[in-house]
Amino acid sequence: MSERRGNPFGWVILGFIVGVLATFGAILFLSSSDGGYEDGPSEVRTAADDAATAAMNGESNLPPLRRTEPAAPPVVSAPVAAPPVERPATVPHELDPQVADDAAAAGMTSRARP
Repeated sequence: MSERRGNPFGWVILGFIVGVLATFGAILFLSSSDGGYEDGPSEVRTAADDAATAAMNGESNLPPLRRTEPAAPPVVSAPVAAPPVERPATVPHELDPQVADDAAAAGMTSRARP
């Protein structure tokens, strides 16, 4: 008698379903360690929560604002031009033949002559 082999695709689907159910069971088990969902989630209030509640109720723990008269705009003098900076005259420098060869090989030559 030969052994009948079934389609392995069914085992893949069954394994996927079992894995999903095991994952959901683990999530429910681990999240119910604080007494379950009947008690509701535990809430931790922070200073930001208190400040938001106070702002919504129109309360404030800040000191009242003082009204001040607007200050006169500062007097601005005309800008003074800086003296021109004298730059040394540029002396044409000698071009290294190796650099010229590399530039020519790379197509970076200029046909414009000063």
